[in-house]
Amino acid sequence: MGFFDGLESLGLGGLGKVDIYAEEEAEKKKEEKKVAAPKKHEEKDFLLDKEFECPVCSKKFKQRTMRPGKAKLLNQDRILRPIFDGIDSTKYDVILCPFCGYAVVSRYYAALAKPHRQLIKDNISANFRAMSTDLPETIEYEEAFTRYKLALLNAVVRQGKSSEKAFICLKTAWLLRAWLENLDEDSIEGKKLILSCKTQEKEYLKNALEGFMKARTTEPAPYAGMNEQTLDYLIGALCVETGEHLQDGSRVLAAVLSSASAGEKLKDRAREALLELRKEMKDEQA
Repeated sequence: MGFFDGLESLGLGGLGKVDIYAEEEAEKKKEEKKVAAPKKHEEKDFLLDKEFECPVCSKKFKQRTMRPGKAKLLNQDRILRPIFDGIDSTKYDVILCPFCGYAVVSRYYAALAKPHRQLIKDNISANFRAMSTDLPETIEYEEAFTRYKLALLNAVVRQGKSSEKAFICLKTAWLLRAWLENLDEDSIEGKKLILSCKTQEKEYLKNALEGFMKARTTEPAPYAGMNEQTLDYLIGALCVETGEHLQDGSRVLAAVLSSASAGEKLKDRAREALLELRKEMKDEQA
């Protein structure tokens, strides 16, 4: 017997098999659809095409760059590598002119003095093979690595400061570390590439350390946008990562911990790095 049996005399017999909760179920499905998980962004969703004018050859070109404020910053690792949700920002930080070969990390993109322009023209542009101006949907790690090598070469040729060259080495190490995290460990080719990336990452970290240590004693602050306390922390962290200059690392990290200018977050990082460094020093002595 149905709930609505007996209503035939009122002309409503055709509705006898109506589901009394059907409307609620329909509404529930509508609500579930509304609160469904948002679509996961792809790397290309965080990018835009931006036009630049080369400070060496004056030609204009477009490049894929990160949309400001689009990606969410999740964390920073010990060597201050930013980790974003959905994209590796480091891949997109080198501005490269496809016509003359001038390359620079975005922090140092600016007009160049005539002597510096001439150094680039004589030593890089004269031998550079023009690249395609077609923009890829995204930049692959191998291409990004080439761009960083070009940026470092340009900085050396135009006699950039130690802090700039160290910063490029640091960012290249960031790139290699992220590349490692995305490699296939199961394939033979992947294993070879992993070994190569690990070796090169260590070398770039060592060069970053040497450059920042030199900059700390020969240049005024800021150093690649960092104040003295942040640079001291970074030097200490690089000492931990490379296993070199441990005494110097211990000294600068202790200075961060005793600094009235350093924030608590930076001090927490310095404290962790100092504990790790002292453990390495103890193991080394043993």
